[in-house]
Amino acid sequence: MIGVSVTATGTVLGLLVGGTIGAVILGVISLGFAVSFGRTVAVARPYEGGWGIWRLVIDATWSSLNTWAGAVYFGIHRLTGNTYDVAKSAGRGSIWLKKGVVAKYATTIGTVKAGSSDSIDRHEEIHIFQARLFGPFYMPLVILNYVIATIIPYWLLFRDKQRYPITGFGSYFENGVYPHVWNELWAYRVSESPH
Repeated sequence: MIGVSVTATGTVLGLLVGGTIGAVILGVISLGFAVSFGRTVAVARPYEGGWGIWRLVIDATWSSLNTWAGAVYFGIHRLTGNTYDVAKSAGRGSIWLKKGVVAKYATTIGTVKAGSSDSIDRHEEIHIFQARLFGPFYMPLVILNYVIATIIPYWLLFRDKQRYPITGFGSYFENGVYPHVWNELWAYRVSESPH
């Protein structure tokens, strides 16, 4: 079911961007990611247990854009040698990749968590919940908020200047933009994990 959803979503995206040719090209590319991701879902069993069937239905329908992005993200990680943890994925509604993109941060796209740890996994699970809740609007809303927070730093009015100083370009994003976008504020508040 997930593999079909990933392929169909990629095909529709291709159609919207590039017409019939775009649909064929992105559909075939998505099929490659769908096969890899679908096999992993079958092995890791993230949808077994209590809410599993409902998570699966949401991820394959309402949140299919997020699932497609997660499948692509997963596929790129697998091509670079990253491995997934079957035990930590089973029954969780998400796939747990062992290595992250950036050393001190975990990154979650769709239902794929890269670099999560036991201490911050609750935070990453909130992002998966957000994607399921907002469905096709989630990623555009997150991207839009990052753009706004970068261009119009409203967060300067209420940030903790002592704890998170802005000392250069990197800290502008790490201590300024990143912890003040809506999805991160929500995840940090609910998970009570410090930034």
